[in-house]
Amino acid sequence: MSYGRNFGMRSFENVVRVGRFRVPATGTPLRIGEGVMLDPAAAGKLKVATAGVAAGANCGIVVFEHIQNKSDALVTNHDDPYDKVPLGVYAQMMRGPGAKVWFRNTAAKTLYDGRVRDAVEMVDADLTALAIGSGLSPDGAGKWVADATAPWLIIEQVNATSADVGLVEARFTF
Repeated sequence: MSYGRNFGMRSFENVVRVGRFRVPATGTPLRIGEGVMLDPAAAGKLKVATAGVAAGANCGIVVFEHIQNKSDALVTNHDDPYDKVPLGVYAQMMRGPGAKVWFRNTAAKTLYDGRVRDAVEMVDADLTALAIGSGLSPDGAGKWVADATAPWLIIEQVNATSADVGLVEARFTF
């Protein structure tokens, strides 16, 4: 199941939808599939997971389901806003041991009508160097990075077409 062009779920075994929490009303929108945590300074709100934060009950991946064509400004579900959680709304945080997710790094692309789709990097690593069994954790800036000490996710498959474009599948450790 795809939640956007760059993130989706492969397996819902033991998935835990922790709840719905408000995302920040200002700043940069969260990208669907980012590692998030409850903000200790703002009850009931999510923020990008801090680099090095241990996996736990207050952490997970942000998920938001857009209603297609909700806005006349959006032409298709491939437009950039569909890959992000709108500012100030409620979004779900999910995790669960065994739940499997996928992340896709994509290159920039000019569409047939002249619009340019920006490159998106969900996993900040040389994808050709990632190995099955390696770990991933949030980097504090909205991306996933290799982590051998206390990973949130364990890689099960890497399909890299280059160092920075491809698909990574991983399962939650918590």
